Amino acid sequence: MTGSNITRGVLAAALTPLTPDLAPDLPSMISHFQWLLDRGCDGLGVLGTTGEANSFSVAERLAIIDALGESGLPKDQLMIGTGTCAEPDTLELTHAALAAGIRSVLMLPPFYYKGITDQGLAAAFARVIDRAGDGDLRVILYHFPKMTGVPITQGAIELLRRDYPDIVVGLKDSSGDLGNMTSLLEAFPGFGVYAGTERYLLPVLQAGGPGCISATANVTSLMASDVFRAHEESDNDAGDLQERLTAVRQVFDGLPLVAALKEAMTTITGRRGWQAIRPPLTVLASAQKRELQEALHAEGFNLKAAA
Repeated sequence: MTGSNITRGVLAAALTPLTPDLAPDLPSMISHFQWLLDRGCDGLGVLGTTGEANSFSVAERLAIIDALGESGLPKDQLMIGTGTCAEPDTLELTHAALAAGIRSVLMLPPFYYKGITDQGLAAAFARVIDRAGDGDLRVILYHFPKMTGVPITQGAIELLRRDYPDIVVGLKDSSGDLGNMTSLLEAFPGFGVYAGTERYLLPVLQAGGPGCISATANVTSLMASDVFRAHEESDNDAGDLQERLTAVRQVFDGLPLVAALKEAMTTITGRRGWQAIRPPLTVLASAQKRELQEALHAEGFNLKAAA
């Protein structure tokens, strides 16, 4: 079972609204995050892949963290992406999260150098943890080998769990490999392995995991929350609810994900500002917009009703 140091349930890998000149739109961001919490999310992953974090400078990310610290959002439901290629940047962002009252951080590995050893990978995380010097820090490792080219290996996790059992408490697995998720849950009792997609929400829960941190929870949070609650209550409908949730997720998986989600939020809110996206990402083409609307309609998912 998952330890008490980690949030259970459905966490949205939150989108970042942008201004017309493609800067983070901080007031709209806070409003969106509150909307997600009001719509069944148990927590939020901020400044991750979906949030376009790696297209932002450190200064921009620090401004976002400061805005979160000054907001009325519940800090114990926030998880900040702080992992970068450079240790000083990761440390600065981690210090900022802690100073803002947010103790949970999601850390990518340093992803430029490839073929690194388990010891080297563990050491990169360990240096940040040691220099942060805060026993309240909670690190969720971010395993996304398709994007980073640097898998977070079982060997590296073993080293980190040995030295930081109360700090390195979980992992977001965006590999799409359910077998990897369940094997890590079996290998490391008490270590919280989140599915990086809600299509695996129920299987991960059944294997003892805490839930999911998912991009499409920006629009499917109510459906995903229904799956989580059904599992918690041993409801026989959980499997059917998961099937419907998976079908909607697959629609988004067939399109550029961040752009499709921003298009969906445009429909939900009626705000065209949601279509602002920072290059190298681009908005959906007209044909892709039609494909999204038609495919969701075929699955009985009404975006306007999701408002």
